[in-house]
Amino acid sequence: MPVEPRPRLGRAAEAVAVLAGPAMRGPLQDLLRSRGLRLQRWEHLRSHHRPGGAVSALYRVQCRRTGPGSGPDVALTLHLGATTGDVAADAASAGPDVAPARIAGLDLRLWFHPHDPVLRSLPWATDADAVARDVFGAGGPARLSLVAYRPLRRAVIRARHLDDAAYLKLLPREQLPALRRRHRLLEDSGVPAPRLLPGASAAVPEAVILSALPGTSLFRLLVEDDAAPLRPEVLLDLLEAMPSGALDLPLRRSWADRAEDYAAAAVAALPRERDSIFELAGGIRDVVESAPAGPLVPVHGDFHEGNLLLSGGRVTGLLDIDGLGPGRRVDDLACLLGHLAVLAAANPSRPQLGQALADFRRVFEDTADPSALNARAAGVVLTLVSGARAANGRSRTQNAGIRLAAAQRLLRAADR
Repeated sequence: MPVEPRPRLGRAAEAVAVLAGPAMRGPLQDLLRSRGLRLQRWEHLRSHHRPGGAVSALYRVQCRRTGPGSGPDVALTLHLGATTGDVAADAASAGPDVAPARIAGLDLRLWFHPHDPVLRSLPWATDADAVARDVFGAGGPARLSLVAYRPLRRAVIRARHLDDAAYLKLLPREQLPALRRRHRLLEDSGVPAPRLLPGASAAVPEAVILSALPGTSLFRLLVEDDAAPLRPEVLLDLLEAMPSGALDLPLRRSWADRAEDYAAAAVAALPRERDSIFELAGGIRDVVESAPAGPLVPVHGDFHEGNLLLSGGRVTGLLDIDGLGPGRRVDDLACLLGHLAVLAAANPSRPQLGQALADFRRVFEDTADPSALNARAAGVVLTLVSGARAANGRSRTQNAGIRLAAAQRLLRAADR
């Protein structure tokens, strides 16, 4: 039976549509005008919908300076952000880089990248000279590349200077002490996670500086068809080595436990699939409530191929440990299985991905209850529907549909 949608669903879908639609030209133009710039062209790059929370978006704009004394008529390319989130207090102290707007009944905050209203150290982390000075203790510039960015939530930047490398991780200030605690736990356990580096902790308290690790991501090895990149059993050994001290950290709900929240986000991306999405979420919930999930153990919390580095068939790096804490082992296994299911579905011309999915499923089903594993993997894939982007010659909607279909297949596998 389909799960009854929550009242906020329509508003979230509307916000997603507005932030990606032509009406955003006006607010973007107003923000540029406040800085003496004239909008010429703009492009919506991507949106991020936090279930039950804000919708944020990023844009690339081309503009020119206006007014007397504006200098040569040179085209500028800038990046702007917008969010439906309530960041008024932060925005007020951010000065002219953040501005309010109202469009189609939505209250928005817009900003010039990198002046994120919450990730207040992002301007520092994107300043090559400042990073060279504060992280490497050297003259600049460092070589910087953006690894990940979710407006108002997190950013990861790779920094290099000569032969040295580090990663700069930015989170809301209140989350950083817990992240540092997690890294210290793993350092003491021998699990190959990035080490905390001293770097800029005093000068820039809103960033964590992490060591680089050797190896190639499991994602890359799988996609490039490297021969036998990893035996699945190696990952079971890695998870067994997680420190018992993680059980003292706060318990987080798993992806599958929040299936109905993520269904709302998925419907915002695929409004025509509303009924089937909520039916999927209800089916996931039913299995999660009935199938045995196993005892509480230390878990990674976001255990997928992009967070695993390998060399010579062994794990040399476990990345992105923000979710380290107590949980169910089946959820770590389901996270990887769900991501593999999406990779295989999105790349039918790469048969090695389908084979990897089958191999990992076979090993994981010997370790965890098969129904719980597959249903929870379906819950993971459901979280990925709203984040689909245009790629591989397909539209965002087409790729979101591929993810939805992969989640439905996983749930059917749970009923075998």
